[in-house]
Parts: sequence; structure tokens; C-alpha cells
Amino acid sequence: MAPKVSAEDARSLLVERGHDIGELVPVTGGLWSATYAFTEAGRDYIVRFHERRDDLEKDRFAMRWGSPRLRVPQIVDIADTPLGPYGISVRARGSPIDDLDADGMRAVLPALFATLDAIREASTSGTTGYGLWHGDGNAPTPTWRANLVNEDAIARSRATLVGSPVGTAAFDAGVERMRGLVDSCPETRYVVHNDLLYRNVLHGPDGIVMLDWGASIYGDFLYDMALLTIWWPYYASRWRGIDIRAEIERHYAEIGLQIPHFAERLRCYELDIATSHIAFQGSYGMWDTAAWTAKRTADLAKRELGTSD
Repeated sequence: MAPKVSAEDARSLLVERGHDIGELVPVTGGLWSATYAFTEAGRDYIVRFHERRDDLEKDRFAMRWGSPRLRVPQIVDIADTPLGPYGISVRARGSPIDDLDADGMRAVLPALFATLDAIREASTSGTTGYGLWHGDGNAPTPTWRANLVNEDAIARSRATLVGSPVGTAAFDAGVERMRGLVDSCPETRYVVHNDLLYRNVLHGPDGIVMLDWGASIYGDFLYDMALLTIWWPYYASRWRGIDIRAEIERHYAEIGLQIPHFAERLRCYELDIATSHIAFQGSYGMWDTAAWTAKRTADLAKRELGTSD
């Protein structure tokens, strides 16, 4: 969970480290960071006190992929401190896409898809492995399919659900369907952001900005699209009327990108995301959300391929 770092303690630390700053302003962060905004020498910055330094190092590593088509924050400092690891970045301006209404999301989708195309085109040269990579740019798993059907990880996740309010039935159904689809997933190796919602994608006058690369993996680029299709119904009250799967297919058709076994791959990744999140949400006591995810998992596990929400 996020380190408990007060604005007063954070400011004192930054001053001790030579920063000439005024007020620190709290910023909504994620589960693992306490985040503040500040201004120094007329420039705006973000400081994050993070549970995991490796996530900060991943943000710094991701800067190599930055371009006018793929905007990522500039990391200017990472250090271990008495308050825990911290990272300072130039503040990116914009609003989270999570807060958009249907009209706003429809207007932003072309720019979001273009940014995901730029991520798909990012070079993985000089790095190794599949799945969750670390601050040195390397991941531990030898193949993409082994990352998807990782029996040790599956067993650990399942163990957290035994005797829980949501049980294991939906999880088991999702994993079983995944096992039947995984052979359709190619052993291709792309950068995948893997955290498109949760206030990690900003939109603004200058376009899309991709925050927080801590969950990023190497694997099939279609995994990022599955993050949209799996969670879209969760935002139904806000984005009703947008068939996100149809929009994704339309985008790929427009750029002339043919994707073999599109339906099988997308469903496999939806189920991987869903099953892992049942356990993740439950581990933080988010049982109402876990129940929603379990229901979504069970529905996808039995649904015919090629159908949209």
C-alpha cells in the first residue's frame, strides 16, 4: 500500500535535499505511492514516495520510448530516503480518461489508439523475457504462453479465494477457458503498458500522456486492448453507447493491420486480466469489486468468441 508520507515530512525532506520549493499539494495517487505536486524555479514537478523503487526505475526506463507520438513523463531524480524510495518527474498536464463522459471518450479514442500504436512500435532491443519487466528492462519468463498460464501464479491466486466471499468457481472457469485459448496467442514480444485506466492515462491540449509504467509487461500488444474491453462495462454508466471492441477493430482495419486469431487472443487476455484481478482485489479487501470481476469472468468464460458487450 501507499507509504504514509505527510506533506510536511515530504517538504522537509525535499528542502534537506537542496530543493527550493513552496507548498506541496497532494495529488491523487495509486495504491503504492503518496504523491505531491510542487513548483521549483518556475517549473512544475511531481514527487512520488513509492513502496517499490523498481516501479520508479521502470518509469525512468520508459523514457527511452518517449516521442511526440508517445508522451511519457520526464524523470529527473530517483533516490532512497528515510521516508522510502522517491521519484521526481516533470509534471504532465491533463485529466484522466477515467473521468470522461461518452462524448469525451469518443473524441479521445483516436488519440489513445494512436498512442497504443506507438507503444506497439517501441523497440524492445537490448532487453529479454516476457511478462512483468523490471527497472533494468528485463523480464524473467522465457515465453509469452508460459507467462499467461503460470501454474505457480495461478495456484497462489486461487489460494486467496478459497473460502472467500466470491469463492473459486468463476476463477476456475476463467483459467480453464484460458488454457483452451493460449495456443492461439503468438510468441511475439512488444511493450505493453498494462495499466490504461486507474487514472494512469491523461488527455490534454497536447494529447495523451502515459503515466506509471510499473505494471508494464512484454508480450502481445493486443493485451492493452483487452484492458479496455474487459473493464468497459464497469464504466457503463459513463461510456454507454460506445462499442469499444468495434472501435478497436475499426481502428486496426483503418491502419491496415491484420491480426490473426484476434477473437481468441483478446478473450484469453481478458480472462487473464479478470482472473488475476479477482484475487488482487480480494487481497485488498475489495470484495464488492471482486464480486463484479468474478461475475464478469464467469460470463466471458462461457461466452462465444466474437461477441461484444
